[in-house]
Amino acid sequence: MKYNLKPQDKLQDKLSDVLGEEMFNVCLESPEKAAAFGWLFSFAIADFDQKQGISSVTSNVLLKTKEELGEAFCLWCSQNSSNLRSLITLLDSYVNTYEANKKNKDHLNHLFQSIHSSNYKARAVPLVKAYKKGQPTNLIDLFQRINITLVSDLKGIFSQRLCADDESDLRGFMGWLKEDLMAVLSNDLQRLFNKSRTLKLIRSRAMGSTLHEISLDLGITRQRVRQIEKTLQNHFNNYVATFWPHYILSAFTETINYVSVNALEEYFGSLSDILSYCLKESDCSSLQWCSELNGFIIGDGHWYSLLKDYKNLLPEMLDYDFVDPLIHEIMLKFSLPIGFKDTKTVILSGYSLSGKVYLKNKISLSQMYHAVLERFYPNGIELYNPSEANCFRNYVRRLFGEVNLPKNNRALDVRLADFTILCDRRKRILPSGVKVSLDLLNKIHEAIKASKKHEILFKELFETFKNELLQTSNISNSYFLQGLLKYTFSDEFEFTRYSLRKREDN
Repeated sequence: MKYNLKPQDKLQDKLSDVLGEEMFNVCLESPEKAAAFGWLFSFAIADFDQKQGISSVTSNVLLKTKEELGEAFCLWCSQNSSNLRSLITLLDSYVNTYEANKKNKDHLNHLFQSIHSSNYKARAVPLVKAYKKGQPTNLIDLFQRINITLVSDLKGIFSQRLCADDESDLRGFMGWLKEDLMAVLSNDLQRLFNKSRTLKLIRSRAMGSTLHEISLDLGITRQRVRQIEKTLQNHFNNYVATFWPHYILSAFTETINYVSVNALEEYFGSLSDILSYCLKESDCSSLQWCSELNGFIIGDGHWYSLLKDYKNLLPEMLDYDFVDPLIHEIMLKFSLPIGFKDTKTVILSGYSLSGKVYLKNKISLSQMYHAVLERFYPNGIELYNPSEANCFRNYVRRLFGEVNLPKNNRALDVRLADFTILCDRRKRILPSGVKVSLDLLNKIHEAIKASKKHEILFKELFETFKNELLQTSNISNSYFLQGLLKYTFSDEFEFTRYSLRKREDN
């Protein structure tokens, strides 16, 4: 803005007389100072009018402005007219932006109010996937970033600054939510299965009837039954590919990342068995049947494959107290999208609880004995001791419940002796309980072979290696060494009660 302060004849003389020649020249040479002087002079007049009780519209406006903006800001404005113009331009832009944003927010609020109330409790992300049908969108990342979980949470996004594409997607999405989605889905299924003969045929297939049985019931050939079923399945597959109904189902069910058969029964009643059958037969890549959860995994089911592979590596028997920590470990290991309860259901499917352990298959008494020894007798069990035998029986029942054990303790002791090794007088231990290095065992073996004696006493052998055995292993007596050598080298040496003998053929 340029100031035109060049006076005209008489006006010049008047201004010069009022301001004085020096002030007049300053204003003439510096328009900015002239503007500042004008501001200050105006405020001074307004203050004078107020003190004198003079009511002036202009003065009142100036005084109100001074009160609202503050005297310091008014002084700054009087001294910085060019910056003030920039500020006013900026504020105008802000006001325009604010008005535009307010208008957009009002529109979004209007769209939100028009959402069907039945959709409020549905999860937002699966519905976005169903709405976009694989097309790119930033809404999913945006929802997850600002914790938009349910449709009813969508109001939380209105305060966010959205790009044009995101805002367009959001408007379209909320407009799509105007209809009761589950009612629409139910009506679509009714139209798909509207023929009574087709409905009866598919229901029979869902219940396990063969093509031959259905052909006799309907009076048509097996080939015709197959054709009708294939035609209907093709229609259903096209519907799934076009409308992504499985994601809509996923949004409304309590379970996350899968839809249970129970949920289908709740929403679709008599059509649920047919829907379940067609979903199982569907060729949709984002849909997978999960027998363990009795439902359909929606979306990427790679985690399910990983879980099944890991499950196949688990032992035949799982300790009851060990299972829960194992489930937590698995969930962290694979970052599973399902909860603790569902993960446990998948892992333990195929296992049955017997006492305090989960078993994949029915196990023998020997396997039960082995498990009890491993858990309760890491240092060995004393055989031929009635008190110890009764204690062992109680451990078996504690771990496996009511088990039909031999009534005779001797029969029990003989069976335990079959898969244990001697570790002390009348005491035996599982081979897995022996802690000795292979180097030391080989050293003892070489010493036996190098000895000129044909028969070597176990006590003599133990004394020879006593220090090394006591320091580096859990073999603490000659009986234990005898049991280990007999278990390891029974094919190479002959064993008596107190000694080993080299075979003649060696």
